[in-house]
Amino acid sequence: MALKEKPIKAVLFDYGNTLVEFGPKQIMYCDMALANALERHFGPADLTKFREIRQRNRMAPYRRTGAEEYRENDMVEISTSLVRELYGIEPTPEQLADILRTRFEVFVRVVQAPDYVFDLLKKLRKKYRLGLLSNYPDGNAIRKTLTQTGLEGYFQEVVVSADVGVVKPHPTPFITILDRLRVRADETVLVGDNWLADVQGGKRAGLRVILTRQWECPEEQTQNPDDSQPDATISHLTELESLLL
Repeated sequence: MALKEKPIKAVLFDYGNTLVEFGPKQIMYCDMALANALERHFGPADLTKFREIRQRNRMAPYRRTGAEEYRENDMVEISTSLVRELYGIEPTPEQLADILRTRFEVFVRVVQAPDYVFDLLKKLRKKYRLGLLSNYPDGNAIRKTLTQTGLEGYFQEVVVSADVGVVKPHPTPFITILDRLRVRADETVLVGDNWLADVQGGKRAGLRVILTRQWECPEEQTQNPDDSQPDATISHLTELESLLL
């Protein structure tokens, strides 16, 4: 199969809904905490409008065009804009700081790593260089969860879209982590759940890609007739052991 045609030196993992679950349930908890913080500072919000803005923000990096194409969200910018759209006012620095702290803390709280992930990564790192490549607008939050769950020590490199300013499928995140791991694209496999960010982005960058369908991807998964196809598809992360070991 195509996955094994050439030697593999590195395996890259997406984070949410690949290594850890971050789907509708986790998003609901994050939204509830954010809505409660807004209500504490500014009063009841129009929840329908709140949900519309939140979903628009989540998809914004994938819908930008021109020079802004795939630009990652800025947490200060989208948090300030959220208050402005819902309440018609500007948050004070103290209010904004509390909103950002709430977003950080609830994200860290809802991310949990399944037990089987540790056993799998322990086996893979004996044979491959491992990297984490995540789309998220707060790199510190991602790194905090890696420390808290105990996943941090399994990866030689971690690249978050917030750190490089653009999200997958933009080539910059892929180029960055490949450079840091000192491997070529054709020596590398990416495991991810997002059809555009991971499958299309990874294939365009020259990687072999394994699509995981273990959890529901919260982003829209539009597939076009001329899209690149993954080199393999799995229904559970533990299936990687038979593919890569």
